Amino acid sequence: MRLTVKDTPHPFATAVKRLETREGWGITYEEALTAPAPDGAIDLTYTVTEATRKDAKLQEKVLNQLIAQQAGKAAPRFRLRSAGGLWHITPVQGSPLDTPITLPRMERPLGEVLQALCAEVTKQGGTPLELGSTTGLRLETPITLEATLQEPARTVLARVLNSDPRRAAWTLRAQEPEKKYVLSPHRIFRLAGDTPPPSTPPAEAPKPRPSGG
Repeated sequence: MRLTVKDTPHPFATAVKRLETREGWGITYEEALTAPAPDGAIDLTYTVTEATRKDAKLQEKVLNQLIAQQAGKAAPRFRLRSAGGLWHITPVQGSPLDTPITLPRMERPLGEVLQALCAEVTKQGGTPLELGSTTGLRLETPITLEATLQEPARTVLARVLNSDPRRAAWTLRAQEPEKKYVLSPHRIFRLAGDTPPPSTPPAEAPKPRPSGG
């Protein structure tokens, strides 16, 4: 497989997103406010089959190959982490989602829990974190978040967004002029797989046939 991205404002971020939707891997991407977004073209070649697509070692190898393309360029360098069932591409300079947060137990709609998490990160870290787009997520879905005590925000966020059958990742973009971050969670899906795009409404249940008589 070959993944080529060029002539776009943020080729590295675009490559991460395309890899996720091509393979169905859960990948989060986070930027640093203290450095510009990577702007070098991406040209990645890797080998994958239906049998190996879900292999964690293969995923790690491909993602490290992608990150290596940014090494040595005039751009922030990234590192790869694995936690909460997701791969995390994070800047070596640090991220607001490294911030330890404390939240009470909540039984609220998903959207309200996400807003509360952003507010706590802003309070503890000092740099504004806002909730952006939430592609494919039903913000009105009620969820339960158990109380957290000084846990990294990234760990809490992964737990909030991933509970059977929901699978979601996120993008954290730095907004340099405003000196803030925008968090955009999104549902994970494969464009080439059997999972429908986020905008596809759930199919209606078939109506029962009238009984013969």
